[in-house]
Amino acid sequence: MINGDSIVGLNWYQELTITQDPANSNLYYLFSIGVTDSYGLYYSVVDMSLNGGLGGVMQKNVQLENFKVVDCLKAIKHGNGRDWWIIIRNALNFSNEHYVYLISPTGISTSFTQSVGSVNHTNSGRYSFSADGSKLAFINLIGLMEIYDFDRCTGIISNSITIHPEPISAPYGRFWSCEFSPNGRFLYVATNNNSATKDLYQYDLLSPNPVTSRISLTSNSNYLIGYGFLNGA
Repeated sequence: MINGDSIVGLNWYQELTITQDPANSNLYYLFSIGVTDSYGLYYSVVDMSLNGGLGGVMQKNVQLENFKVVDCLKAIKHGNGRDWWIIIRNALNFSNEHYVYLISPTGISTSFTQSVGSVNHTNSGRYSFSADGSKLAFINLIGLMEIYDFDRCTGIISNSITIHPEPISAPYGRFWSCEFSPNGRFLYVATNNNSATKDLYQYDLLSPNPVTSRISLTSNSNYLIGYGFLNGA
């Protein structure tokens, strides 16, 4: 694509996401984060009407934030069906802060920060939304697993439920990726233990204690786990 080279990002797992510009059906925002290099949150603007419909990058690597970011960039459609929300976490100053941006016809808003849930102590984490956008999950490589309510109309994150706290010492949980079931009842979590065995667990979020509801769906050295789904099934 014209001018499409050198976009910030090093092919990590949740380092890039694309949303349409609510004001123009030909324009798209490509958001990218610097997890291990070029720290921060950036956006580029793609115009798909250029070059005979093949598209071109109009603006590139416009920096919104300059801190080291957790590998968990995520987008969700606004409750109005038009706008978008973008969510990131700061990995330089480890905290329980979530940074939320609104993408609307007037452009990209400045972030508003919400302190919800437990402190995250690593740059390796993942966000996942339920299909209806009402629930948000966060896991990290150390072993933190939390669920929050999310309001798609206001962008407010609330009602934190900690399923697994971060262990204070090894062995760590090494949670690698997670996804909700279509109806939002179950959370599926994959692990990467730097060993021969990888695991895929199911948690029942309607259980009074989701930890005790956990069952192992598979434990196999032949699975490659990542990107929010399981390859090799």
